[in-house]
Amino acid sequence: MAKTEKEIMAELDTATEKLKAAVAVAPEVAAEPAAAALEQAAKEVYAGVPAVGLVTAAGNGRASYVLVDYSFTSTQRVLWAYAGDAWRYRIISDAQVAGIAKAVMESTYVDVWWTDSSMTFVRCWKKF
Repeated sequence: MAKTEKEIMAELDTATEKLKAAVAVAPEVAAEPAAAALEQAAKEVYAGVPAVGLVTAAGNGRASYVLVDYSFTSTQRVLWAYAGDAWRYRIISDAQVAGIAKAVMESTYVDVWWTDSSMTFVRCWKKF
């Protein structure tokens, strides 16, 4: 039986609370420089990526929901995607928000790869 939107959003609330408890980010944490954040993100995304461009991960799927949590009381930003019947996440920096949010929100489809519940790769599709 397919989950209702209300059930899916309730799962997001639960996953958000678990992530907050696990990360325990203090308010007003200083952000790392944008260049360093982008370099680190590139290393994480492309480390171990085979030459054909596919990503090795525990799972992958097409997202039916995508959102960004943007806290005004800390520098923690979280990209969320509902794929594979569960919420997947990636903690991202302000610089990454600027780059990924536009691409994700303007996409027709978003495919994600993950290990555990943490996203390791995002492919944004635009249908013309």
